[in-house]
Amino acid sequence: MDFYIQASNPVFLKEFTGGDECLSDAIESSFPLFTENAILMWNHIAIPLSYKYDLSYMVDDILTLLNHLSTKQDGEMVIHWLPDTFRSDWEIQWSEQVIKISSRWECTVGHLESKLNKNSEISMTVDDFVQEWKKVLGVIIEGLITCGYSELVIADMKKLKSMYSKITGNGVLYRN
Repeated sequence: MDFYIQASNPVFLKEFTGGDECLSDAIESSFPLFTENAILMWNHIAIPLSYKYDLSYMVDDILTLLNHLSTKQDGEMVIHWLPDTFRSDWEIQWSEQVIKISSRWECTVGHLESKLNKNSEISMTVDDFVQEWKKVLGVIIEGLITCGYSELVIADMKKLKSMYSKITGNGVLYRN
């Protein structure tokens, strides 16, 4: 596969910090800096994603993208990923259950930009793409709950849990 995600096994801080009002801030508060990263594989190139910083900044765009893919037969959108260690732009198109992503990479951990830009496109089924995110969303949910967050504290947790529940299968690394 040209795209898949290893969720890994990060630790959680296991303490409720309070004061967080949005999903991104709660995720950032739930994960320590030094723990396992998720690994996003893009055309056989491994890109580490920090739960604390990368995925916490990306979560709203991830949920928006997954929602569009699960509710619209076809469409297109552009995502400007903003984390300093996953700075890229994705032009996304999908129709007939196939998603195509053209990317432009500006900054990654390990300075992989030139390799990624030489291998900048992926194409796969929408279902396979969506399923790759299930385990990562599950790890985020587990971390938030372990740290004492709920829908009463973070309203978008309901959206996160709902999207997780809608994804019917697991990514390629987590299938039996």
